[in-house]
Order: sequence, then structure tokens, then C-alpha cells
Amino acid sequence: MGAFQHALDPMHLTDPLLDSLRPVAGESTHGALPLRGNDTGLEQAKAHQLGSPAGIGLVGFPPWAMHVKGLEMPGYEPRSLKTMALGLAVSTRGACHNRSSTYEADFSARVDRLRAEVARGRITMEGEDFSAVLDSLIWCKFLRKAFQDLYAESAVIYEHITGWPMTAEDLRRAGERINNLKKLFNIREGWQRPDDTLPPRVLTETLPTGSVQGSGPTQADLDLMIQGYYAARGWTAEGLIPVQKLRELGSVEMGRAEVCPGAGLPASDGV
Repeated sequence: MGAFQHALDPMHLTDPLLDSLRPVAGESTHGALPLRGNDTGLEQAKAHQLGSPAGIGLVGFPPWAMHVKGLEMPGYEPRSLKTMALGLAVSTRGACHNRSSTYEADFSARVDRLRAEVARGRITMEGEDFSAVLDSLIWCKFLRKAFQDLYAESAVIYEHITGWPMTAEDLRRAGERINNLKKLFNIREGWQRPDDTLPPRVLTETLPTGSVQGSGPTQADLDLMIQGYYAARGWTAEGLIPVQKLRELGSVEMGRAEVCPGAGLPASDGV
């Protein structure tokens, strides 16, 4: 709805869009549409205009749509949380804080939350792998601070429950494998390097008020951190997964051409 209201600013609306909205408002739309009321028909019409490329549609206004890979931004302000900004940009799901919990680093003394650094890439990678293990073991994320060593303690619990051998390194590697497989899925579905980004407004509009007024990541800041993330993952500079990494994770079969064409691996057994 924020993007919708922004789009209704007369400064941003073109005549064709004004014309397309007149049937919704029933009058000139040089002023904002009423966003409250009990008129179900009007609300449905507004919702249609919000999602329709022929109307206000967010497809036609990507700078105003606060999302990453189609998922709306969470309730955190990434302009003053640099590690969080990176986590949202590279997440395979989109702007999901639960896929890496990178805000925790920014809330700690571990980093300067206002500074972009290559090292944020490893922090983000570790957070993603940690979160993947939590989810796979069906641990509630609110229990993550109850462990002294998530991997070692979870390995013991896993063995007690299943009777199967498990080590801390096995679980750590499982988290890494999960995130690489999710990336392979996105590559297969058409992911490209520009998809790892943040909404343009985050990168161009700094914080207008507050104790860190004027803060915000630039495109150069984000690119620096993304390259650090790809390097930490052992991926290429374009964010693709080399065959050596897939071999290391035992996931070569998932990267073959017939499964994931975009990964660039041949279908033969010679890989």
C-alpha cells in the first residue's frame, strides 16, 4: 500500500495512468484515492489497480515497490543495518530476515552497523547456514540462543532420536548444502546477478531523521558486500556455483544440465 500511495502522487502519474484510475475513483484522480471506507467494490477496484500492469501495477513501478525477488521487506530498516541489507539482497527467498538473521550481527558489538565491509559476506553466509540447520531440524528460531554450540549439541540430540551417527561438521555442511541447492533452484528458474539487490529507494534515499540521519547503503557498498558473500560461498563473481563446490558438497547431480540448465554443467558423467 505504501507503493500504491506513492504512485498516486500527481508528480509520478502520467495521463494514461490517471485515465485508468478514473473508473476507480469515479472522478478526477489528480488527488489521492480514498484509502479508507466500507465500500467493498471500491476497495476491490483499488486492489486491482494496485496489481494490474495496466493500472498502478507495481510491475510498472519497480522503484516504488519495496521488495526483493518479489517478497516484501520485513520490519527492519536496512539503511542503518548493513549486514541486514546484504542478507536481504542475497537471500534466495527474497527480503526474508529469517533466512539469515543477519540483523543480530548489526545489533551486536561484532560490527559497525553503518559500515560496508567485505567481511559481512562471511557473516551472512554463516547466518544462512545456521538458519537452514535450525529449520531442517525443526528447531524454533527463538531457541537459537539456548545453545552453546548449535551444531555439536544438535548432533548429539539427532543421534539420540534417530540412532544415526551425526557430527557437528556434518550438520554444518548440511546447512551449506541446503543453501547451495536453493541457489541452484533459483538459477534453474532464471536467476541472474542483478536479482541480488535492494529496492532502489533503499540505495538512493538516506535516512531523513534520527541519530543516524543520512545513513544508507550505496550501490557500491552493496556490490562490495555481495562480492564478499560470493567469495565466502566459493561462488563465481557472478554468483554462480562452480562444479568444484558442487563436488565438495556432494551435489553435482543437482547441477547437471538436465536438472539445472543455468548452472552450466554438462549432462555427461565426466563432470
